[in-house]
Order: sequence, then C-alpha cells, then structure tokens
Amino acid sequence: MKPIGIIETCFKEKFGVPRQSLMVKEAWGRVMLEKEFSHPDAFLHLQGFSHVWLIYLFHKSQNENHPGFWNPTIAPPRIDAPPKVGVFASRSPHRPNPIGMSVVRLDEIRELPEGRVEMRVSGVDILDGSPLLDIKPYLPYADRVEDATSGWIKNEIERFPVGFTKDTARVAENLGLMALITGILEWDPRPRSQREHTPLQDPNSIGKRFAFRLMQHDIHWEIGPESRITVVEIRSPGASS
Repeated sequence: MKPIGIIETCFKEKFGVPRQSLMVKEAWGRVMLEKEFSHPDAFLHLQGFSHVWLIYLFHKSQNENHPGFWNPTIAPPRIDAPPKVGVFASRSPHRPNPIGMSVVRLDEIRELPEGRVEMRVSGVDILDGSPLLDIKPYLPYADRVEDATSGWIKNEIERFPVGFTKDTARVAENLGLMALITGILEWDPRPRSQREHTPLQDPNSIGKRFAFRLMQHDIHWEIGPESRITVVEIRSPGASS
C-alpha cells in the first residue's frame, strides 16, 4: 500500500488529541489527496454521505530504534480500565501494523485549481500529518450495531466544566477557538498518569497547571474548585493573554 494523501488537523502533538473521533465536533481536519488520486470521478456521490471512515497511519507511534517493535499488552488511557489489556482489545496506536480508523463528519469536497481534491472534515481525533490510506462512506444501517457490547469499557467518559479568564476569553474569541478549546478540555485530555496523580476531583489538585498545543497556540489551564477547568493563558505568535 501507499498513502493517497495527507490528513492535516489542528492537533500538532499527541497531548490534547481526543480519545475518540466525534467527541469534539469542532476539531477540524483537511484531507489533501495526492494528484494521482484526485480524479473527480473517484468522489462521485460521496458528498451525499454525512460521515466517512478515514483509514490512516499512526505515523508517530513507531519506535525509531526498534522498527516493527510492539507489545502484546498496552495500558489504556481510561482511569477505570484494567491496568493492562491486549493490544487487539484496544485502539492504541502502538500496534503491529500502525493503522488507524476514524469516523468523521464530511463537511465539504473541493477541487483545487492545481488539480488536487481537498476534503474538509470535523470531529477528528487524528494527529496532523497522518498519511491517508483510504476513504470509505459511513453506513448507519451497517456500521451501527444496536446490541453491541463494550467489553472492559464500563462507563462513559466523564465531562468537566470549562471556563476562561476575562483575558483568555477575549483571545479565544478573537482566534475563533472558544468552542474548540472547550470541547477538548471538558474531556480532560491529559495522559492517564497525570489524571491518576492529579485528579480533577481532588481538592489537593486545585491550582495545578497544565498546557497543550493547539495549532500554533499553547493553551495553559488550571484546576479549580469543584473539578472546574479554567483557561488561564493562551500563547501564540499573534496573540497572548
């Protein structure tokens, strides 16, 4: 196989990427097809589907010192999960073949002047620069299984209240990022180790600060009373607070 394009997204690093697709509907992506695969006929009638599957490579999950190295078990990011589960009982990017698959909303298909096709999508959980392998339409009657069970995953992921200081609210509004930042933070996107060591619900965690990168912006936030997350600083080339 060879990639047919590149997936560009707002997530420049793994920290902050939603744990599943469609969790943050404002998380945008742009699929740029290579010219070889940008034939308009290849996208005939695709616009009629609201969602598509993107099949791609976890291009940052490989161990450069040991190519092809993998572990049979992984530590899930969920706090309520078992300490270890089999790699095939997970969606971890660290797999024998680092293939990812995500359902995303299909917002727009455009043919660019240089002869390439661009797809605008949203609800992504994909790292910027991921090589695209394939696109398939999402079929509700076939892809949604009404009586499916979720194995070791017992509970829904908890959501937390998110707020902004006066200054960060102004900056976020000017950048058009208020909804996206809120959508990312309300799921507490920190790694499992940080969430276990510094739980949002623990009064001793109040005042602890963390940060993640969103495009070229560094978003700094603080744990407050009653598990509230507050954005306290936004650093970027064009704006700061």
